[in-house]
Amino acid sequence: MVAEVATTLIEVAPPTVGRDEARVGFVVAAGGDRALAGLSDPELGCVVEELLIVLEPVEVVALTASGPTPPQAPVVVDALRSCGLVLKVARLGLAGGFVGNSGVPGLDPTCVLEGVTEDDMAPVLEALFAGAGAVKTDRAVDVLLSETPVMGNLVRCGLQGLLGEADDEGSPFCHGFFDQVAAMMTAVVKHGTAAEVEVADPVLLAELFGLSDDVFVWLADNVPDGHRADAEAVRDASVKISQVMAEALHGLDDSSDPQVVLGAVFGAVARLDAELAVGSFELESSRARLESYVTATCGDSATGLFDVLSGAGALSGV
Repeated sequence: MVAEVATTLIEVAPPTVGRDEARVGFVVAAGGDRALAGLSDPELGCVVEELLIVLEPVEVVALTASGPTPPQAPVVVDALRSCGLVLKVARLGLAGGFVGNSGVPGLDPTCVLEGVTEDDMAPVLEALFAGAGAVKTDRAVDVLLSETPVMGNLVRCGLQGLLGEADDEGSPFCHGFFDQVAAMMTAVVKHGTAAEVEVADPVLLAELFGLSDDVFVWLADNVPDGHRADAEAVRDASVKISQVMAEALHGLDDSSDPQVVLGAVFGAVARLDAELAVGSFELESSRARLESYVTATCGDSATGLFDVLSGAGALSGV
């Protein structure tokens, strides 16, 4: 029904269509549709009854055949909401999107929708129904999702899959670690969906340094005593780096001259090279031991997470 949205409504219905005919046709056709596959006949029956309150039978038949027109998209979503099916349709859609032969670890739709409400997903479904497949629609959906828990859940659930923690309770330490990393990565994803920028945003850079600090502060508070000294050394260096970068970037924003931004960053790096030169070998050794512990505890994928942290600038100049 929504896989290919017709740009022009084609008359596929006979001049006179009864409610019963429209009802039966919808249940039969929609049950095999990609968007609504998985709904039971009673659930589909509820949806079509709600549609028939607003639309004429001939319109329901045309909608069944060609998909909703953009003005009909909110009508379809309201029908799903009235039947309590918004989240179920979202869950079914996620399940369909996370299967296939891509080789990418599957994400659990229940995990992705944790903390998500019908109010969160209704605008997303409406945008999808109104313009399925369009590039502008995909962009609009990304922006809408960035305002819900879904974006953060995608990162967190993906990390769970990478660390092999998705199917069991796993280590509380590992869960806490990738929750911290997920918070940082989610900020990056949300920024990318909220705006298209070609140069580094100084505000985002400063935010990322602070978020990576949070990860190392958490590690220093949660590693066993035998690894605490290493974690504290790395934490202190991370905090120092973020402070210097914040000072260098203060007063700059995404409207600032890119050369000025780069100059501020290079100046901060030069300062850090000088201030962290003493004890740099010991600091790198502490970082390596800390990474080794986290990797041994949470799996080899933790190495990649440390790379992400380094990429964010947490250990720049170390």
